[in-house]
Amino acid sequence: IQTTPSTIKYGTVETYAAIVAAEAAKASVPVCLHLDHGSSFELAMQAMHAGYTSVMIDGSKLDFEDNIKETKRVADVAAALNIPCEAEADTNTDPQEAKEFVERTGVTSLAVAIGTAHGFYVGTPVLDKERLSEIREVVDIPLVLHGASGLSDEDVSDCVKRGICKVNFATEL
Repeated sequence: IQTTPSTIKYGTVETYAAIVAAEAAKASVPVCLHLDHGSSFELAMQAMHAGYTSVMIDGSKLDFEDNIKETKRVADVAAALNIPCEAEADTNTDPQEAKEFVERTGVTSLAVAIGTAHGFYVGTPVLDKERLSEIREVVDIPLVLHGASGLSDEDVSDCVKRGICKVNFATEL
């Protein structure tokens, strides 16, 4: 289960953490509460303090160096708390930059940009699957595909074969 900065406008990280914890106690499978597209170090800290078991920091709108600095701050705290930390490198992931980004930040998973978009697609998305394969060759942590709503089952399956370990669907739900 995940929340985003826009979800939190309608509640607090503490409220969502309490709801999920109550429902997770009844579940027969492990339940994770993830902050998706965390917009700041402060929000990521609030989420981890409230009991989130996974966080994402999205500095993809920052320049490369600032994204690394902000992401590393979150990843360092998350590592100390044994919480996975996902990040997004940029809006068109370069394989060598992705490698450097992962090495310098210490994140545990990386959302890659290969032609997907959040929300509903206006036309048919064109995925750069070769880019995904190139990223997989040089990055050794789990890769994440955001914006999977509206992709064909075949595209999702092919991306998984090429190294995607987590697929995010939201709009379609």
